[in-house]
Amino acid sequence: MNTAEFIPKIRSEKIEEIGFTWQTPSNIALVKYWGKSDPQLPKNASISFTLNNCHTITTIDFSIQESAPCADFDLFFEGKEKEEFKPKIAGFFKRVEVYCPYILDYKMVINSENSFPHSSGIASSASGLSAIAMCLMRLEQALNPRLTEVYIIKKASFLARLGSGSASRSIEGPLVVWGKHPKIAGSSDLFGVQFPYKVHPVFQNYQDAILLVDKGEKQVSSTLGHN
Repeated sequence: MNTAEFIPKIRSEKIEEIGFTWQTPSNIALVKYWGKSDPQLPKNASISFTLNNCHTITTIDFSIQESAPCADFDLFFEGKEKEEFKPKIAGFFKRVEVYCPYILDYKMVINSENSFPHSSGIASSASGLSAIAMCLMRLEQALNPRLTEVYIIKKASFLARLGSGSASRSIEGPLVVWGKHPKIAGSSDLFGVQFPYKVHPVFQNYQDAILLVDKGEKQVSSTLGHN
């Protein structure tokens, strides 16, 4: 597996201030991956539908500063500062640092909101981390305008995976495969790809009905489940 293609090769001029807003969907797996190895590689291939009405909208404002030893950011969720969310996001930034070294040159203010309750069984980490990944890639595009849209989408899925495996399937839709499979062309353990073959008409207007009986957080996280 070649990850070197995701390391920036060009040192671009820095931008003083810039911001990006992105909306990405959650997803629901038809075939789940269960179990993973470092760094966030699946034990089996998975396939999922994106959920158009269950999404996260994230804005990241970037302000240039002296290069820091680690990502410097404030995090707000639905208008309130969320210190308890920061360790997960800090861990994500640490894992993507080698692929996005420019984030160390910026103070980031992240504002995020969901169209559904977080940690309730709908994949909020998938939509949340994929939205952050897309904002990072829009910054990278601003720093290097020669990047193609194909590369941006591919790398965004690669980055999102390093925060949450299922997030790699929330960059595009409607039917996305993550994990290398011998019968699916272009599939990879490193990023999600759109399902490349004809889909039966019954799935063209497939709907997912969600009934929330409790807005509280689920008792067992996906990470614990995979262990």
